[in-house]
Amino acid sequence: MWVPLAVLAILATLGGLVGIGPAFKALTGSEHPGGRLNIVNYLDPIIWNAETGEFGKHEGGEEAHGAESAATSSPTEHAPGETPSASHAFTLAETAAETLGSHTAAEWLFIVISLVVATFGILLGMLFYVRRPELPDIWARRLKPLYEASYNKYWVDEFYGLAVTRRVMDAARGVFAFDSKVVDGAVNGSAWLTRLSSRLTGAADKYFVDGLVNAIAAFIMRLMSPLLRAAQTGFTQNYALVMVLGLVAAVALFFAGDILSAVKSIFASVWVIRFWS
Repeated sequence: MWVPLAVLAILATLGGLVGIGPAFKALTGSEHPGGRLNIVNYLDPIIWNAETGEFGKHEGGEEAHGAESAATSSPTEHAPGETPSASHAFTLAETAAETLGSHTAAEWLFIVISLVVATFGILLGMLFYVRRPELPDIWARRLKPLYEASYNKYWVDEFYGLAVTRRVMDAARGVFAFDSKVVDGAVNGSAWLTRLSSRLTGAADKYFVDGLVNAIAAFIMRLMSPLLRAAQTGFTQNYALVMVLGLVAAVALFFAGDILSAVKSIFASVWVIRFWS
């Protein structure tokens, strides 16, 4: 368990050395050593400076910074209901620098406070988990509401799960239900209707169209087949007779009108002769 803590401690130490500020200017020769690794230099282009009205750090070093702080922290009269501008906003660092009279002194103040707090935390941890391991359980019982809130991370995860995660899951279920019941239902319904229409069309083609055609073909086959088989004797004289009969039939059809007129006139003449005889 102590290995990750030791790694974090080493990284924190290196980060602190890289981020040394103007308080160690006499040792480092620069207000912000570490170059782009220094968090102040890295974030400087995106930090808004309300005093200069632009992004970036102050120009002119600590003296200009102190002068600007003194100028901007001087009390100003405001009309009733008027709020101070952003340049007069309260900041703890500005107040500490103004009180101590130096920006470097203010940084040393915060350095000392940080070291005191860290040392107190280390000593408190040694007392609770090395010297007297029973103290955590005692204080957990004494401060049970606070302990339970801290142990459960103030129920942030539960609230997030109830307000966000489960609601997103409900929305996902709703979208899935709409997709499966409405979208897929419409697609599957159209597919079922297409299959039904294809079955009806196939049945009509098979039993009506094909059935009618096959029935006519079978009827003609059964009717004409015996006649054609009887006509196919293999004798030349029979084929010649059929050709002559066909020629006679063609001539009779071609001259049908004249033949009927001649036959009518012959029957009329015979009827007249018998009537007068």
